[in-house]
Amino acid sequence: MRERIDSPLRANGQGVGEGTPARLTLRPLTGWEEEYLERHQTEANTGRLCNEVLARCLVAPGEDPGDARETVRSLLVAERDRELVTLRRLSLGPDIDAHVPCPACGEVNETHFSLDALPVDFESPSRRLTVEVGDVGEVVVRLPTAGDQEDVVDAGLKSEAERRSWLLARCIERFGDREGVDLDFTRGLPVGVRTAIETAIEDASPGLDLEMALECSHCETAFVAPFDVSTFFFSS
Repeated sequence: MRERIDSPLRANGQGVGEGTPARLTLRPLTGWEEEYLERHQTEANTGRLCNEVLARCLVAPGEDPGDARETVRSLLVAERDRELVTLRRLSLGPDIDAHVPCPACGEVNETHFSLDALPVDFESPSRRLTVEVGDVGEVVVRLPTAGDQEDVVDAGLKSEAERRSWLLARCIERFGDREGVDLDFTRGLPVGVRTAIETAIEDASPGLDLEMALECSHCETAFVAPFDVSTFFFSS
């Protein structure tokens, strides 16, 4: 039998702060979106599902999203996830039931919380930043978007290192005196240079790294479970 435990959500990352940037004007989910999700729920590209559902909720029910897709794809990933939280609240209210397995004993705990407690307000940063890299000089990069997250899955890359190379090639706009780069170029960069650029991107990107602090109701082990907004949205 699954038992209920309290689970306060907390932020575990940078970027959560004061300010309310421009937001999407969403309508609630309808049967159109419910049917779409049921048809595509087994697909691996969760980013595409997130983006498509938000885009559909920017237009009238049943209408093709058209340009709304690019509006959503241009959001930073944390901005997109914040809009998913808004859409869930708008459509079904803030109350959530979640089932979380204990890493120690494997038993499943049931927890209840409110999306109203999520720390999802943050300042949206500049989309571009300049990184000083050793002998290279200035490297201009843009921050990864929800569209990048969607497309990297479609790229069919097999390793995390390949995905990092792909994303750097997508996001580097100027490398010293060189305008634009390709995948072979970013693969050829020294690891130290790659790391410096990746760290700058990560530090500049707003974070919605949320976690649930739990205590197992079966073995009393205290543990922390990640709360991934996009994964949760399509499993709830």
